[in-house]
Amino acid sequence: MTEISLNIPTLRTARLTLRAFQEPDIAGVVAMYADEDFSRFITFDGKPYGRENSWRSMSNIMGHWALRGYGMWAVVETASNDLVGFAGPHFPEGWPAKEVGWAIGKDYWGKGYATEAAQAAMDYARTALKWPHVIHVINPLNTRSITVAERLGSAREGQWIRDGKELWLYGQDLK
Repeated sequence: MTEISLNIPTLRTARLTLRAFQEPDIAGVVAMYADEDFSRFITFDGKPYGRENSWRSMSNIMGHWALRGYGMWAVVETASNDLVGFAGPHFPEGWPAKEVGWAIGKDYWGKGYATEAAQAAMDYARTALKWPHVIHVINPLNTRSITVAERLGSAREGQWIRDGKELWLYGQDLK
């Protein structure tokens, strides 16, 4: 049997720590996914998740690290040590291109955390992963994420139809 060892770096910004998910994070993940406003644009069917699907989402993020060598981090407010969301580079099977994505729990909206975490993740994608280009897959009704993408310097590049739903692709070259 092959042992998998994950080497997940920790990133720090002015207010946030981006780190590997840990089992105790499940409580915060469940709370985020239980919120209808959060889940509307994050889950495939737009509906809240219970504990089981929240666990699957968290373990899927960790599995991406194992399979691709990069992935999303748990985003933690450094001062309080509260889990506020997740962000990072990912490229799931069937995705149109390499993405830096983000999702911040509703209790932390309006604080600039999505932009701060996504910028750190984009810097990592540029310097450590040497990605020349990055996209963000966004539901066209998710004006908050569109604003974040534009603050990051990304522009709309097209659309992607996934499971019959229109998604917008924002992106930029990483210099």
